[in-house]
Amino acid sequence: MKTIRNLSLCCGILAILSSCNTSETTSARQIAIVDAVFASGHIIMENEYLVTANSEGYLVAAPIQEGDSVNAGMPLFQLSSEVQNEQLSGAQATYQDALKNLNDNSPQQSQLRLQIEQAKAQLEIDAANYKRYQNLSKTGAVSQQELERAKVQYENSRRQVDILQKSLSDLVEKLRLNLVNAETQLNIQKENTSDYYLSSFIDGRVLEVYKNQGDLVRRGETIARIGGGKPLVKLFVGEEDIDKIKVGQLTTISLNTQKDDLLDARISKIYPAFDELQQSFICEAAFAEAPELYVNTQLQANIIIAQKENALVIPSNYLLPGDSILYKDGEKAAVKVGIRTSDWVEIISGLDQSRQIKQMKKP
Repeated sequence: MKTIRNLSLCCGILAILSSCNTSETTSARQIAIVDAVFASGHIIMENEYLVTANSEGYLVAAPIQEGDSVNAGMPLFQLSSEVQNEQLSGAQATYQDALKNLNDNSPQQSQLRLQIEQAKAQLEIDAANYKRYQNLSKTGAVSQQELERAKVQYENSRRQVDILQKSLSDLVEKLRLNLVNAETQLNIQKENTSDYYLSSFIDGRVLEVYKNQGDLVRRGETIARIGGGKPLVKLFVGEEDIDKIKVGQLTTISLNTQKDDLLDARISKIYPAFDELQQSFICEAAFAEAPELYVNTQLQANIIIAQKENALVIPSNYLLPGDSILYKDGEKAAVKVGIRTSDWVEIISGLDQSRQIKQMKKP
C-alpha cells in the first residue's frame, strides 16, 4: 500500500500556533489552511504503446534507438522472413495465373470459344437446310422422313451451341472464383508479410528498446515502447482517500529530480478500478504548462482537497469527539467544522473567539 498522509500548509503565524498546540489552553486563530491528499507516482506520456511482434524471427533491422523521434507509419524494426517471402511469391504467382486465365484470350477460354464459333456455323448450315427441306416438303420434292432427319440435325446443332455456351459461362465463373480465392490468399500473405515489418502508430519518441539487432524475437514479445503527446502524471491514491479526489483538483508536484521546484497540475482522469498490482487507485493529472520531463521520473504529489484564506482554526487535538470543544472554565459547546487536517480544524460556527479552550484531560 502506498503511504498516504494529509498535508497542512499554513502561513502567517505557524510558529505561534505550534507553541499553542503544546499548551493546555489555546485560542482560535485565523490563518490560510489547505487540506490535501498525498500521492506518489511517476511521469508518463499522453499516448504510449508497446511495439509487439506478431511473428517470430530474428531482428535483422533496428534503425531506431532510445530518444529518437518517430512519425506515424515510420519503419521501426524488420524481422527475418525467408519462409514467408516464399509463401508470398507463391501466392503472387497463383494470382497472376488466375488473372491470366480469366482473360478472354486464355487457352481454356479460347478453345471453348472456337468450339462455339464452329457449332454456330454448323447451326446456320443445319437451320438453312431444315428450312429448305420444309419448302421442298410442301411441293412433295422430299419425303417426310428426309424432313424429319433435317429437323433432328438442326435441333442437335442448336443444343450443341447451348451446351457449349453454358460450358463457357461455367468456365468463366469458375475462373472468376479462382481469381477471387487467389486474391484473398495473396492479401493474407501480404498481411502476414507486413507482420515482419513493424512501424510506428503515432508521432512521438522512442522511450525504450528491449531487443538488439540479431536477437531472436518470438511472437508476442515486446520490442520497444513508444510515447507521444504531452507528459502526464500518473498517481497512486489510497483506498481511504479516493472518494475525496475529483477531476479538476489542483495538484502540486515535486519531482525526485527537481525537489526544490513545485509544478502545478490538475486531476484529469480517475481510473474506475482498483489496481491490484499497486494496491492503490490510479489517477492522472495534466500540467498547466507541460515542461520537458523524463518519462518514469518518480514524484510526490499533494492533491488539494480544500483550501481557504483567513480560516478560523484550532489545533486538531482540541476538538472533542462529536465535534465539540471545552472552554477553559469547563463549559462544553458544540461547533460546526469545515476543513480538517492532521494539525488544524476549521471552525465555521459555534465558537466564542473571546474565550480560551482547553484539551480534555485523559483519564
